[in-house]
Amino acid sequence: MIEVSESTRDRLLQAVAPATSTEPFAAAVELGIRTEGFWRRVADLELAGPRALGIRTKASRWRAKELRDAAALRAAAGIDVARPPTAHWHQGGDGPALLLVNGWTASGLVWPSEWLRRLESAFFVVRVDNRGTGWSRTAPAPFTIADLADDARDVLRACGVERATVLGLSMGGMIAQELAIRHPEVVERLVLVGTAPPVPDRLMPDPAPFAEALRRPPAGTDLRAHFERLWSSYTGPEFAEGHPELLDELVTQVLRRVTPRKQTLDQVRAISSWHGASRLRRLVVPTTVVHGNRDPLMPVGNGMRLARLIPGADYRELPGVGHLVPHEAGSELLDVLGVTA
Repeated sequence: MIEVSESTRDRLLQAVAPATSTEPFAAAVELGIRTEGFWRRVADLELAGPRALGIRTKASRWRAKELRDAAALRAAAGIDVARPPTAHWHQGGDGPALLLVNGWTASGLVWPSEWLRRLESAFFVVRVDNRGTGWSRTAPAPFTIADLADDARDVLRACGVERATVLGLSMGGMIAQELAIRHPEVVERLVLVGTAPPVPDRLMPDPAPFAEALRRPPAGTDLRAHFERLWSSYTGPEFAEGHPELLDELVTQVLRRVTPRKQTLDQVRAISSWHGASRLRRLVVPTTVVHGNRDPLMPVGNGMRLARLIPGADYRELPGVGHLVPHEAGSELLDVLGVTA
């Protein structure tokens, strides 16, 4: 991958932002992902001989270690899967199945613990590590939103789940939509939180927060302070100051398994390649769209558009709430899911 300076990247983001809302642009990005993926698979076949002789590349060693670590985590949790899917996952609780799909850069670890405890009192909760995050950091790349949706379907199968309520936040909401389009048989209900429809119906956000997230922290930067500043900027007014314990827990979860910069960019490519908003009109699954009206990453109009595109969708707008809805308005999401005190 060609490296460019941060100032150059920021100017490029500003320059291409208008084009990213068009279907031809998204289709071209998808073609690029598919083409690169094909040639990477060809290269892997060429390396099969050396691997058979015990010769390993650095990337293959990292992948092998992550697979061993993920297997150890599943064993410790009592999860026995003969052929695990591409993506790792976490699970807990008992009851009807609920799949949680997190957003850009966030693994299945990054959910509020008390909110998750409440969910696990009512549901069998499955939390996916999307490719690039958690213990799926070395999963095959590049990838599309469709690939991530297929991963989610495969995780449900590995858990023995036939149908699930699917709650997706931000990029996870995009994955949830694609899952319902591609595999409607596994989706009982959709809860789409702080997310957007595919291009061309997506309202594009200000690229500045994304550019900030892609910047390398200066040498010597305290990573905890860096992530506290970054993630607090995604919330509604005064939330971070009023709930430092939730922000501290979130940063601790992020630091447990930081998403590398390259994988962050892979996820940006996947988001940029996602298109075909008209497909949402085919959905027949019960859907609730939840959006904070002070969301700095996904303009609130995206939630409104989603509710109009998906037949029969219910729309709930949360005053004063930013992008981190499970942290800022977890009780409202519990209410949507029918979880009582």
